[in-house]
Amino acid sequence: PASGILVDEDDMTSANESAPRHRVAIVDDHGIFAEALRGWVEGNMDDVLVAYSGPDPGQVPDDTDLVLLDIELGIGRSAADVTRELVDAGIDVLLVSAFGDPGLIRPAITAGALGYVPKRVDTGALREAISSALAGEVHVSPDLAAVMMAAIDRPDLSVQERSALQLYASGLTLEAVAHRMNVSPSTAREYLLRVRRKYAEVGRDVRTKTDLYAAALQDGLLDEEDPRHRG
Repeated sequence: PASGILVDEDDMTSANESAPRHRVAIVDDHGIFAEALRGWVEGNMDDVLVAYSGPDPGQVPDDTDLVLLDIELGIGRSAADVTRELVDAGIDVLLVSAFGDPGLIRPAITAGALGYVPKRVDTGALREAISSALAGEVHVSPDLAAVMMAAIDRPDLSVQERSALQLYASGLTLEAVAHRMNVSPSTAREYLLRVRRKYAEVGRDVRTKTDLYAAALQDGLLDEEDPRHRG
């Protein structure tokens, strides 16, 4: 089961209890990064308390003001779905991730996320983004603007469709894709048919395996330097 760190309200000092604080949660499946971010936020933003840090969005306390959400959580759910659920619960979302895939970021922004911050940004930019999101404002950084511009002709793929595309375009057979995804070959084939259909809907022809490789590479879904993705 997923684990994380929740704040024990009884451990808060009287000084902290008297100070006005925003409650923030960090949802990221990389524990070292989540704890490093937790330490930085609480050490540099006096009005912020990190109420939860861990990989499970289901453990975010109801009274959280803002979730700093990783884009790929490894839980079989998209960032867009998680964002939508949190926003529907009255909790704002700011995307903080090493991934810059427009096909994942744009749906999450459409679902209500207030911005996107790459993990490589400096602390000043991170502070600005968090402060804007805590104020309920959309934070349009240069990175987000670039992603949204680049995302115009990219289809919105589900988690399963994206996985099937990555594996198949990497050179695996349909049967190997099915095995890696723990589904039947017919299900893997259906995922790839949906991928081709969604690319066609945005005006991109990906009929062949070579076309799929080129599209996945162009959209940042494959590492061009990885030898597994050649031939």
